[in-house]
Amino acid sequence: MGVLVQTQSLSALRSRAPTLPRGLVGRPGLLQSLTVGAKLPFTLVSAAAGSGKTMTAAAWAASSGPQAPVGWLGLDESTNDLRTFWSDLLRSLIASGGVPADSALRDVAPSAEFGMAEVQAVSEQVRQLPGPVVLIVDDFHLITSEVVLQSFGWLVDHQPPLLRLVVLTRSDPPLRLHRLRVNGELTEIRTADLAFTGPETDALFTEAGLTLRPEQVTGLMDRTDGWAVGLRLAAMSLDPADIDAGIDRFSGTHRTVADYLIGELLHRLPPRSREVLLSTSFLDQVSGPLADDLTGRTDCQGILEGLVEANAFVVALGGGREWFGYHPLLRELLRHRLTLERPGELPRLRLRAARWLTGHGEPIEGIRQVILGGDLPAASRALLGLLPLMLSPQGPALAAAIQPLARSADRDPSLAALLAAAACHFHRHEYVAMEQDAIEAGDFLDTADQDTRPAAAVAISLFRMTGARSRGDSAATITRAGDAIRILDNTPRQRMPAARQLRTIATNNLAGAQIWVDHPGPAERGLQAAAAEAAELGLGLPELNATSHLAVLDALQGRYRRAAHRAALALQTAQRHGWTSEPQALTAFLTLGLVELARQHPDTALGHLNRGLSASGKQTDRAVRLALGISVVQAHIGRGDTEAAFRADANVIAAFTLTPAAPDTLRQWAGVAGAEALLLAARPDEALTRLGANPPGTGFAASWHRVTAARAQLALGLVPAAIELLQPVLRPGCPYREPAIAAHLLSALIAERQHRDVPAITALTTAIDGPC
Repeated sequence: MGVLVQTQSLSALRSRAPTLPRGLVGRPGLLQSLTVGAKLPFTLVSAAAGSGKTMTAAAWAASSGPQAPVGWLGLDESTNDLRTFWSDLLRSLIASGGVPADSALRDVAPSAEFGMAEVQAVSEQVRQLPGPVVLIVDDFHLITSEVVLQSFGWLVDHQPPLLRLVVLTRSDPPLRLHRLRVNGELTEIRTADLAFTGPETDALFTEAGLTLRPEQVTGLMDRTDGWAVGLRLAAMSLDPADIDAGIDRFSGTHRTVADYLIGELLHRLPPRSREVLLSTSFLDQVSGPLADDLTGRTDCQGILEGLVEANAFVVALGGGREWFGYHPLLRELLRHRLTLERPGELPRLRLRAARWLTGHGEPIEGIRQVILGGDLPAASRALLGLLPLMLSPQGPALAAAIQPLARSADRDPSLAALLAAAACHFHRHEYVAMEQDAIEAGDFLDTADQDTRPAAAVAISLFRMTGARSRGDSAATITRAGDAIRILDNTPRQRMPAARQLRTIATNNLAGAQIWVDHPGPAERGLQAAAAEAAELGLGLPELNATSHLAVLDALQGRYRRAAHRAALALQTAQRHGWTSEPQALTAFLTLGLVELARQHPDTALGHLNRGLSASGKQTDRAVRLALGISVVQAHIGRGDTEAAFRADANVIAAFTLTPAAPDTLRQWAGVAGAEALLLAARPDEALTRLGANPPGTGFAASWHRVTAARAQLALGLVPAAIELLQPVLRPGCPYREPAIAAHLLSALIAERQHRDVPAITALTTAIDGPC
């Protein structure tokens, strides 16, 4: 599913270097080290907090040193999700200006099943860039996810020649840097390299309006080891009238010095500046208008800009003056002071910030503040409006925002907590736990107010629908999707956040499931409607889902040219956006396999089918996985490989034991494929046993069942039984073309053996002309 709201300014900040403060001390030696280092593939800048890593790299990026476009990737806790990390990395590369307008990198949109195959595809696209690009990755120590580390490690191990990586971190990352070190491809800049020199220290204090004697400069350097943040704090805190006494008070660890000096700094600030800092300290980013709303003032923009100009550990983010951030040491102390000086006020501030953020296009940060502020009813209302985002590239950020609420579901269950838990389990593909959360949330529906209850009921139905689809229960998928649609259709739009998006998702899943219960007409109409709605709403994955399911429906009904065209378009979209492992793309692989089987190209068909099986996980659309497995059996039959067909059939039988609610259509189709393998081995009696009783109707699998059973009866010399089996499939109006053709060909063969030339020619002509 595509993004439901435009990329928010807060998330975009991660792809922009911080604004350089006025009066930043020039450090030409360090900048030269970075310039020299960037001639090698990897530069590691590893040092403690407050060592000046970020500002040094930002100053270098703004200079002529890189001699190439520079991308900036600022990490935070939310980037411990593979999709978020690579979404941000791609955004940063594009923002560098080094990615051409026609590059495929611009179309990649990491989604739920983004994995190593997609990482490798991205790396290959980076390899094709026309010129060198530098990517600075800040705060890499915040990455703890093994999956993210593994993916980035793969990029480092297979680094495209024109990509230069500069990684800023507080501790050495768990990457295989020893190989780069041995090969002379690694530049290392560490704490000692970042320490201020005597001249740099003197320049820093001069910029702060303090003139120090050489011995005072030496004393400060001895006490701080040239630690950048310690020196900056000292420059702001020393009393010009008694510098020696101030220097003497420096003692203990860096952190002790920082706490002391920041405390001194706060006491020296004007009351209005201190008020703004305290009232906004709980935010990771703050803007002037947001600070005005929290404080009741009208001059916060100027105050924040003044703090930036004064180098008071406030920085302008994203290359402008719209958003500001505080140094981590300052932010921690401010938050502590806020709880001490204004007990009980933090929840009120969070809820006020949430209203402002939500009203200004930042709903994910808004719901995070609502949850931290403890307003569960408001959190529930906000979450219901944001749930479609779980299927978008913003899903990881939303999951991270609601995680505190989700964790409370076990100890303090509520409608909001259980829906948050279900959403987080969905995000992690833990569909069993997701469905259980949704079922339990249903027990709390009567606690919701009248305005919230319909949206909550829709969310519960959609979660249960997703669970049913993941385990291959098409009947339950149809039921749950239908429940959601009925609620949506009977609820006024103003009471239903994201109603159109939710209805499109429900219709898409309902129509896709109808394929496997032999309702081709409703399935086609529903998928066409869902595809049109998804395209209009910009919902990429639902549109892909509808297109690929329409393709497989075409293939099942014998419309192979249109099926191949639709499937090719679907896969082009999937490959362009990095979605080939998404459940929504699996039916495109199935379609191409079916088309190639019909064209008598079993080897090519196997390639498509196996790609679909390898791309799909076991916690995904099991109905489609079963169809892929059944088609693999038929591909081996087409190759004449009986043993391989039997092995594939055994895999299918085992898969059905794991899918107890699989639709009868798939079970019948599996029986047909297994029987065809037995017929290939000249075992018609066993083929009839494998097929079982004749199913009613002329659906896809039922029609093939009759044709295959007729073949087995003919092999046994039971011609009347074969003729009787074929009769329903020979009647006009059969919705599935391929088994009807096979039935007429088999009928022609029987008539020819009986020396009934006219019926034989008639049946053959009907087969050639197309019986449906």
